[in-house]
Amino acid sequence: MDLRYVTDELHGNIKINKLYVDGRDIDMNKVNEKYASRLMDAQRKITSYRILMLVLFTLVVFMPALLLSVIQANVLLIGGIIVYTIVAYFLVEAVNQVEINKVLYEIDNDEEIHVQH
Repeated sequence: MDLRYVTDELHGNIKINKLYVDGRDIDMNKVNEKYASRLMDAQRKITSYRILMLVLFTLVVFMPALLLSVIQANVLLIGGIIVYTIVAYFLVEAVNQVEINKVLYEIDNDEEIHVQH
């Protein structure tokens, strides 16, 4: 399932405008009523995880490593920082993807939003 939405610039509300599914008809009004707030919560969690990763990385890893690399003149430490940064970034983004997938899974399995013919 793929999800498309727009954010209201004035109020910051989310309006889901497209769901790509397997051919089932979906009532978009029910989707917006039921899942707009959940999607907004997931978006807030993702933003907070990214900010938290940046702050923790700067305080716990980057600043001490930079200080040690200057004191010890160790270039390998900078290489370790770069590798750690890549790994940490992918781990945080994996957690973020899980947050979005939880909402998409609920939408996909919700029989209430599917239009019955």
